[in-house]
Amino acid sequence: MRSNPLVTEVLVGITRAGKALLDYLGLLVLQAVVLFLWWPKVGVAEMLESQHGPHTLAAVVMAVGVTMAYFSLRAGAEEVMLPGQHGLRDWALATPLGPGRVLRGYLLGQLIHSLYLLALSSPLLLMAFTVSGGEWIALAWCLAAVLIQAMFYRLCGAITHLTIGQHRGESYFAVRAILLLMYVPVGWLVPLTSPIAFTSRALGESTAAQSEFASVPGAWVFLAVYAGMSVLAAIVLHRLLARARRGMAGPNDGAAFGKAVAS
Repeated sequence: MRSNPLVTEVLVGITRAGKALLDYLGLLVLQAVVLFLWWPKVGVAEMLESQHGPHTLAAVVMAVGVTMAYFSLRAGAEEVMLPGQHGLRDWALATPLGPGRVLRGYLLGQLIHSLYLLALSSPLLLMAFTVSGGEWIALAWCLAAVLIQAMFYRLCGAITHLTIGQHRGESYFAVRAILLLMYVPVGWLVPLTSPIAFTSRALGESTAAQSEFASVPGAWVFLAVYAGMSVLAAIVLHRLLARARRGMAGPNDGAAFGKAVAS
């Protein structure tokens, strides 16, 4: 079975330096600042006497979640692209690949890119985990939440690009409004959808609370909600790609590009 060219494009792109890497390095600096600010300022003895563990890990995980969500929205809206990466509209209009194959390659490629970004953040996460302690299973739940969020926001960014991407100003503000809307009013009104609340519950101060977190229905509800929204967003994106394909001016448009990337 031939590899999907969209996946190959991502694998090649993440090995090259470019604007996408520089943009995320800026977000890594922000994550490092959060680590510094929440690093325990007292000695171990004083911390134990206070009977309150440091919140360093929770703060860093929240920072990673927010920054990856923001980066994913921008990547989906094609404000940030890997070196040599082609736009989703180009794949739909200028190649013989069907919308289904384009979408599958896009989803897998974006998942690989998100894992790569998470790997870049892993040293900060491990440092925070070392000082905060806790359960590995709770941290794993939080990282799974970060990844599924990233996929949802990439899809939202892609939908925004395919609908209003030709209007740069509107697209720019729409991308940021989506993030603000999901994190503030929606997260406030529906706590089960809030990444901040999810991380706070998962990385509670006591290890007993962290050990029992997986059995809490809210943990599963959060992932199920974001998975469901991602599925709906993928369906919408597939329809947009199919509609764009039907609206092509002619079957030979972009033939050179199609032969170059789809072979």
